[in-house]
Amino acid sequence: NDSLLEGNENFMANIEDISEAAADLGVKKGARDSAEVTITDNDSVQANFSPTIYTVSEDGGSVELLLVASGPAPFNYSVTVDTFDGTAGDGSDYTGGSFDVEFPAGSTTASLSVPILEDILLEGNELFGGLLSVIGVDGVMAGPDNMANVTILDNEGDIIVEFEKSAYSFNEDVGDGILTLVASAPAPAGG
Repeated sequence: NDSLLEGNENFMANIEDISEAAADLGVKKGARDSAEVTITDNDSVQANFSPTIYTVSEDGGSVELLLVASGPAPFNYSVTVDTFDGTAGDGSDYTGGSFDVEFPAGSTTASLSVPILEDILLEGNELFGGLLSVIGVDGVMAGPDNMANVTILDNEGDIIVEFEKSAYSFNEDVGDGILTLVASAPAPAGG
């Protein structure tokens, strides 16, 4: 018994020779003089995010999500990471989707780079996540830390609102005068 994920192991057992003493008693080798034996591996590897919380600037380009396995496997295998929106939106704040992330044989680490999209909106910090799953890989499963949370730090400063000109002049019989305001950036939705 061991704790290594090594897959099932097979060997052949053979009846080679019958001792002279056994032969004298009438023992003979039969037609089925070999058998294949399989030792079924009951060990497993768990894949997790580590860490589970990430922070990236909106102009950071991408965030690297690190995945770790509880032990090495003697074969290549893939896990799936599906991103999901929080307050950040796929296609407007980051480029998400369903990604296959490969662990090479013998490795305990893998990573996924998720692109972060820059914008000019003052929207505050935004969140999205990733969910790790494993389907159809014998001996490999998602561990308890199978969800990552990413905070995208908004890099736009305050919105500055000011008059377009420093002085306005109107005749008193104009009625309504128009004063024009300008903003340094678009206002956030609902703002």
